Amino acid sequence: MITALNCSIGRDSFVDGLDAAVAMGLQDVELWWPFPDPDPTAGQIDDVVAQLRQRGLGLVALNMFGGDLAAGERGILHDRDLPEAHIDAIERFHDLTGVARFNLLLGRGGTVLTAAQLDRFAGVAGDVEKRFGGTVMVEPMSGTGDYPVRTVADAAPLLEHGGLLLDLYHLAVNDAVTLDVMPEHVQVADNPGRGAPGTGELPLADWVAQLRAGGYTGHVVGEWLP
Repeated sequence: MITALNCSIGRDSFVDGLDAAVAMGLQDVELWWPFPDPDPTAGQIDDVVAQLRQRGLGLVALNMFGGDLAAGERGILHDRDLPEAHIDAIERFHDLTGVARFNLLLGRGGTVLTAAQLDRFAGVAGDVEKRFGGTVMVEPMSGTGDYPVRTVADAAPLLEHGGLLLDLYHLAVNDAVTLDVMPEHVQVADNPGRGAPGTGELPLADWVAQLRAGGYTGHVVGEWLP
């Protein structure tokens, strides 16, 4: 069922996650934004790519800059635009690795999607698509009461501009699992505990089988706490 691993969640360094992916026999990974700032230098990006290449790993998805996640931020679009230099950095990642799917968090601006968040998301998605054919994704989230997208229905206005990142853990926590909208990308973790499949009570294999039967051919990424 699992075809790639998120190498950032719950780790001091994404490098530890890369080694875990290799140990699992996986060839592909995804990462949260690996820098504290939205505009790393070319050399900093090259260093991340070198770690991937040393292990023969492909990068299949990447979170865009989401503010200070450790401090509780979940994006900045409720407050301000992403800097143009960040889109330059995203394009460099694409040029070096081929990664073309990017998760963009919306910001903790309240429970209702604002016009500013929608406009900023659409602008970034359009820029990424125009520059190199990449897809910006929206992810319904749990665990944050002032986040505007918690269900697939909440994401609908944004799906006119980007793709759906279907995290089955978040949807299950929100009691909002739906498989009737084709995702761009899928993530899994079990509940309770956000552990690996089989550590909790969710029928993850059945849900993934339904998505496959419905035509989903993309990655199923393990995004669980190690």
